[in-house]
Amino acid sequence: MENILVNITERLVVITMEPSISYTVDDALITGVIAKAVWSEQRRPGLWQDMLSALERGAAKTEEGTVNAFLFQAMVDRLLEEFHTEEK
Repeated sequence: MENILVNITERLVVITMEPSISYTVDDALITGVIAKAVWSEQRRPGLWQDMLSALERGAAKTEEGTVNAFLFQAMVDRLLEEFHTEEK
């Protein structure tokens, strides 16, 4: 019985320490993020293009160089911000 518990515990540690993560953000979410950002700004000609350019600049700054990596990291940063706010 003890070996079973050790095996279960080892598996839980592996699952906890190395979860299977998808860093892919689907197109619908990317479009929604851009739309929400555009709607949050004062309307002006060229705003959509400027927002897309900002997204591309942010993507270029990631190690992977992708929009997926940029938005995934933004979500992680926001989650950590909220998590640490609760601690205060």
